[in-house]
Amino acid sequence: MSLKSKKIIFFGNERLATGVSTKNPVLNSLLKNGFEVEKIILNQDDYNSRSIKINEAEEFGLKNHIPCLKPKTNDELEVIISRSEARLGILVSYGKIIPESIIKQFDLGIINLHPSLLPKKRGPTPIEQTIIDGDLRSGVSIMKLTKGMDDGPIYIQKTIELKGNETKQELSTILGSLGADLIIDVLLDIFNENIDPRPQDDAQKSFTHMIIKSSGSVDWSDSSENIERRFRAYEYWPRSYTDIFGIRTIITDMQTMESASTSPGNIDIDSKKLIVSTSTNQIEILKLIPLNKKEISGHDFIQGYLKK
Repeated sequence: MSLKSKKIIFFGNERLATGVSTKNPVLNSLLKNGFEVEKIILNQDDYNSRSIKINEAEEFGLKNHIPCLKPKTNDELEVIISRSEARLGILVSYGKIIPESIIKQFDLGIINLHPSLLPKKRGPTPIEQTIIDGDLRSGVSIMKLTKGMDDGPIYIQKTIELKGNETKQELSTILGSLGADLIIDVLLDIFNENIDPRPQDDAQKSFTHMIIKSSGSVDWSDSSENIERRFRAYEYWPRSYTDIFGIRTIITDMQTMESASTSPGNIDIDSKKLIVSTSTNQIEILKLIPLNKKEISGHDFIQGYLKK
């Protein structure tokens, strides 16, 4: 197979969850295995809404002399694709819907890395939802992109067992690396048209939803288990925040205690520890960031803010 026929247009930034970082496992694997990434298409909305100056995918493009483009409209994107020699697109965390008219411009379509066991957890936040649900299994699906929401047929899928205490960054890194391997496993078969994807079972489908800033507000009337899961799912963004005696704080480290709660939301500062009751156990806040301040320990917060 000639290198020309292995050209690819890559869509996305490889950040599989909100706020995480990436080492670009898919892009690195593509180049390592002899595939030519002709262009990297980035979502202009990311730069507009989050004040991103540059992300890892763009850094990768600059380092490897791959043009990185940020089309503002679908019409602009269509023009870019129409001038390309790439037969296939690969999408990893692009963050917006690709119109069917653009998908059809590729002879072989676009394949998508989705970090869940489709048809379960379709939508924008499968990694966060996996953590929140307390799942002990997760995985990656490599699917053919369609106009629907993650409902395209699946080329390959792999399941992994979880420990149940993964953070959002840890799970994103694990699934990103797994997804890169799976893409390489099927890519030549896709180029050679030797593989047919299998339809998803819509009877088993479930959906995830957008996370917003207010999602990070801690509900102390919930169980300590659910609060701790959301803490791991919301690291980096939107983070877990609460008011402590009227002081807005972001919680950056916590641990569940064996002691039973008193009343949900009740704050206990005995033994130099900052402890909050839930509907089940108590939670010790180990580290936190008071509004517009630097991160400090729970003990230092008590000394500096509560004993004045």
